[in-house]
Amino acid sequence: MSKEEIQDAVLKLSDKDDFVKLEAENTIAMNMPESLDVLHEEVVKKEHPKGVKLPIISLLRQFNDPASIEIFAQLLHDQNKWVRRESSSALSEYGEKAHETLLKLADDPNWRARGGAIWALAKNADESMTDVFIKAANDERSFVRSGSVFGLGKIGTDETMAILQDLADNDESGYIQYNARAFINGTFDEDEEEPDEDKLE
Repeated sequence: MSKEEIQDAVLKLSDKDDFVKLEAENTIAMNMPESLDVLHEEVVKKEHPKGVKLPIISLLRQFNDPASIEIFAQLLHDQNKWVRRESSSALSEYGEKAHETLLKLADDPNWRARGGAIWALAKNADESMTDVFIKAANDERSFVRSGSVFGLGKIGTDETMAILQDLADNDESGYIQYNARAFINGTFDEDEEEPDEDKLE
């Protein structure tokens, strides 16, 4: 399948007709991995709406190629929060393969990208990341701090539990206080979803 044909299928991902969208998704999926590079080019284009980007992200997640890690990292800067959220979730699925990229993003000047990286890291947190989550626990943005709660709680050492206690007692966000207490009390829900970043700010 030619690049132009794949690009045409990409544009149909936001069609109002569900059958056209499904056919476009199937066309792209059947041409993986050949269509991977084209999807990488298309998903980062600013002119594409979330109706195009989200199905591409879904296809890239299914294929799970490490070449997509840097693309998902770029998408943490996207203007649409659902694109950022799905990209953060996608990055968490790569485990250690994405750690280097996520650790760089944990210091990103953009708080939304920084928060998405912390949330992705939190899903695979281990003791070696303690300092990253401690720094995030002191971030000025509550979205970043909320991700740190999950990382610190998963690590679960005396040091991280003490920081959670401080957050439970002193953080200005009720969401962060609640979840810090849930980890301390052992009542945390493992299926907790990444929160809406705008509602925390």
